[in-house]
Amino acid sequence: MSLKTAETDIRELAENFCAVGKGKIPKTGLTKRMRAWMSARVGKKYERRFSIEQICAALDIPAGRGRQKAASALGDFQQRGEVKSYLHKKCNRRQYIYVHDWKPAKKGTLNQKIFKAMYVSQSFAVTDIQRLAGEEDRNWIDKIARRLKKEGHLQKIGRRLCAHGSGAEAVYHIVNRDKFKLEVMR
Repeated sequence: MSLKTAETDIRELAENFCAVGKGKIPKTGLTKRMRAWMSARVGKKYERRFSIEQICAALDIPAGRGRQKAASALGDFQQRGEVKSYLHKKCNRRQYIYVHDWKPAKKGTLNQKIFKAMYVSQSFAVTDIQRLAGEEDRNWIDKIARRLKKEGHLQKIGRRLCAHGSGAEAVYHIVNRDKFKLEVMR
């Protein structure tokens, strides 16, 4: 290898590295190919099952580092809920199945609904916000109300009887609506 070809190779690598972004690793498209292969497997449950070896063989992924990347990507799929894994009883090997109903989670829509309901209501109980935001579980709304009260955005102004008849619930009021809109409802 001559010095001139080595310099051009280094220059091309540097240009490609800078084109992708400073400090970012270029994407190989492995996840996209894996997702396409897994989602194409249809039929009965036993026909949709696959192992790491099967997916690597189907996508022509070489042994070694390539298969480690595929296994790591499969772990990411599993964390997101796109793939479920189980231990196959007969061959004592971990197998996977793609969840066709999976949809990516939308970020922050619930909190925005809760903050908007609080802003519109001015004085409210947690059950009012639960009804307005369309949330089944009130635990998250309670947690947000406690945090906002601690930060000084909400003030507890009293208590009222619960709709179900037993017990009482706190009634909150937004202290400063303008500050609430600027700082909380970003």
